[in-house]
Amino acid sequence: MKEKVKRSRFARSFNLENITNYLLFPMLMALLTNILYLDWPQKPFISLTGSIVFWYLFAERSFKRSHYFKLHRTYRYVVFSVITLGVFLNSVFSYFFTLDYVVSLSPIFLCVTIITILVGYEEGMASGLYLSFMTTTINRFSVEDFVILSVITLFSALLTRRILRRINIARTGFEVGTIFLLIRIVDSIFNMEFSSTDLIISFLNPIVSSIVAIGIIPYIEYISRIYSDVGLLELGNLSHPLLKELSMNAPGTYYHSVALANLAEAAAEMTGANAILARVASYFHDIGKAKRPQYFTENQQDINPHDGLTPSMSSLVINEHVRLGVELARKYRLPLLVEDIIREHHGTRVKKYFYHKAKSQGNSNIADFKYPGPKPRFRESGIIMLADSVEAAFKSLKDPTPGKIRELVEDIVNGIYNERQLDRSGLNLSDLEEIIDAFTRVLINTSQSRIEYPKEKVEKVVISNENHNRKPDSKDSRS
Repeated sequence: MKEKVKRSRFARSFNLENITNYLLFPMLMALLTNILYLDWPQKPFISLTGSIVFWYLFAERSFKRSHYFKLHRTYRYVVFSVITLGVFLNSVFSYFFTLDYVVSLSPIFLCVTIITILVGYEEGMASGLYLSFMTTTINRFSVEDFVILSVITLFSALLTRRILRRINIARTGFEVGTIFLLIRIVDSIFNMEFSSTDLIISFLNPIVSSIVAIGIIPYIEYISRIYSDVGLLELGNLSHPLLKELSMNAPGTYYHSVALANLAEAAAEMTGANAILARVASYFHDIGKAKRPQYFTENQQDINPHDGLTPSMSSLVINEHVRLGVELARKYRLPLLVEDIIREHHGTRVKKYFYHKAKSQGNSNIADFKYPGPKPRFRESGIIMLADSVEAAFKSLKDPTPGKIRELVEDIVNGIYNERQLDRSGLNLSDLEEIIDAFTRVLINTSQSRIEYPKEKVEKVVISNENHNRKPDSKDSRS
């Protein structure tokens, strides 16, 4: 039995996907680097071996620590594409230009910037270090070149890790270009070799690359549905067609989503999650309700359609808004993570009102009254699940004092935690304490009443019919 378990683990670790990730891709990159001028037998062998080792040490180990790579293969495909572009440009530049300009022409800044902005800082740094090594394989495996490109990788990743405006990418390109220029000047002084062309290229490379990155990132976002914080901010300006439709067809849901966004953003900032993703996803989490808004209490006025339905049918109708939301997210190419939150923000929780109603009628199958799930699989998704329940319950709270608000928040957060809905979200008990504090603070500020302004006597102006119907005399007309 133990041998079978070991064999199954061995088989899983060496499946086709892992072979591609660990071996085939770095081998392809080594071949692409040297495809224009193979130097048998030493250079291809060293390049191939080094490519596999450095790919594992830098790239794969950082990918394993990212939960986004576990959720969607698209993240890996985007990184593969950007790195392939960088290796290809390295090969082309080294073929058409002399080897003296290999370092200056290296597209390190372009690739690191795109990966850092779209995927993350650690992944951008790891990809840049791998590209730095692949660049040195072209030019005699120079340790000096590797150090220079690694420094540029470090500054590129650090300066682009929290970009919120596209113009800041261009500013970062100028800053990295200045750093690159200074490094090349110092290197030229020590080597006693000055090349004005090399210095100019070193300075202009990051600047031109920043312009290319600004132009290409929106296309990558649309194709891959992996959005940068800049792209998320553009979606979150409330002028999106889906949000306009929601505000017209389901105004109660729309205002619930806006209030939910304030809660989720505050909690995300407290726990170190992506606050921009939490806010924007909150706007879109219930867009499926725009199709049948009358079945949800926040949009109802006098008539409740559920009164004429069986509890099981009501449960199916409620579930429908999740499916419709996912379909709309795909149709409008919303970010993958936003689609995940639409699907996960109810987890597999039970619709208790309809379940107890059905139970009183003799139907006790609890599975019929669960949301389809899955449970939240990352921090922002778990935060929005908590905020959704807290915001809905807060509306029914009478006389919301600070003590009652905190008690309400604690009960809901603890209840969802005890239901094991947050097991896969990555939120720990310390995070939950911070989330409770954030929710309580926002709700207390929201529930504060305004002072009553003193009433002032207002003199009414009465226009008599005589003055209103009087024709202007000749003096008036002349004036």
